[in-house]
Amino acid sequence: MAIFLYDRDRAYSYAMLLEEIQLHKEYYPYHKADTLFAFFANLVKAIATNQPLVLLDSDLSISEMSGIDPMLINKPVALPKYSFKHIDELITAMQKSTSTITIFTSGTTGQPKQVVHSIDTLTRSVRTGDKYRDQVWGYAYNPTHMAGLQVFFQAFENKNTLVDVFNDSRKEVYRKIAEYGITHISATPTFYRLLLPVEKEYPSVVRVTLGGEKSDTHLHEEIHRIFPQAKINNVYASTEAGTLFAAKGEYFQIPERNRSLFRVVDDELLIHRSLLGQSNSFAFDGDYYHSGDLIEWVDEAAGLFKFKSRKNELINVGGYKVNPQEVEEVINSIQGVRQSLVYGKANAILGNVLCAELQLDEGAQLTELDVRQQLQSRLQDFKIPRRIKFVEAFSLTRTGKLKR
Repeated sequence: MAIFLYDRDRAYSYAMLLEEIQLHKEYYPYHKADTLFAFFANLVKAIATNQPLVLLDSDLSISEMSGIDPMLINKPVALPKYSFKHIDELITAMQKSTSTITIFTSGTTGQPKQVVHSIDTLTRSVRTGDKYRDQVWGYAYNPTHMAGLQVFFQAFENKNTLVDVFNDSRKEVYRKIAEYGITHISATPTFYRLLLPVEKEYPSVVRVTLGGEKSDTHLHEEIHRIFPQAKINNVYASTEAGTLFAAKGEYFQIPERNRSLFRVVDDELLIHRSLLGQSNSFAFDGDYYHSGDLIEWVDEAAGLFKFKSRKNELINVGGYKVNPQEVEEVINSIQGVRQSLVYGKANAILGNVLCAELQLDEGAQLTELDVRQQLQSRLQDFKIPRRIKFVEAFSLTRTGKLKR
């Protein structure tokens, strides 16, 4: 039977997954897994047998797991009687499941919050059929978070192969693409920037999806040089709602049938409660949830918009509101810059001064003066960082994004 997963270069077939589920008829309602295969086996068992499940990131601390008894973590519970003789029976059971899956927000702006999802909300964007067969997915997300779950469901329901590349080095990612013939990759813009600079082409990849952070045209161009056969698209998704929009390029479109489920107030996107999971942390404005995402209409009548930034990431510099991602986009387009991080540092006079950390391509010889000279013709003065530092690497969040 086809390969289900390459985890640390060990191959697990769908037959092995089915055998694991048939042999061990217990599961962990609160699970911290040692391996990706163990994580998926527990996930599949819970969903196929309609059991509730709380997904715990391996580095979540006890203090971050509000309301969860640590004694319950990895404590097995017997499952009701079941039998799945073929992987198709397992997939069908999962598609009809009444399970609830609890996931945690990434905690980048405070204490992680629990969000409870049904299988319907988690699989809203899954597409199945003959055209989706024989795909090999580079698995570049944390499996306990929304994006990782959605890639899993898309691959699993079509009996595709997953290849774990999450947190791998650039060299390892390229080795696995070549060795396993990866055809599809869904990852953060940060993941793709870590693959730069372009050295050779990988024609096996036919679809590249970006999500979780703002991307830009320059990055898309570089990705196309690495994967010349790939179609590139963006996905707008969140822990609270799952995938809501897809886009080609930087413009997203709200489908006409769903226009009434979204509002824009002071540039912030509001989402109707019917599209969300369940959480005690949600605060509603009537029936609408403040997403914290700031957007700009490109064509309001057509529902076309582009993502600007997170509301809580705007930096007050002398009374001006600076979008750090706008500045990063310009810095990242400078030849020799692989990645940048712009942030504010408290200042008694200006409120904040703008700072930037830059990671350069191997061999690049840029200086702080070189960077400033290029920014002067492209950014207003208050958007040019006053402090620029060169770094070897950046810290990433649990979900593989830049840690701001």
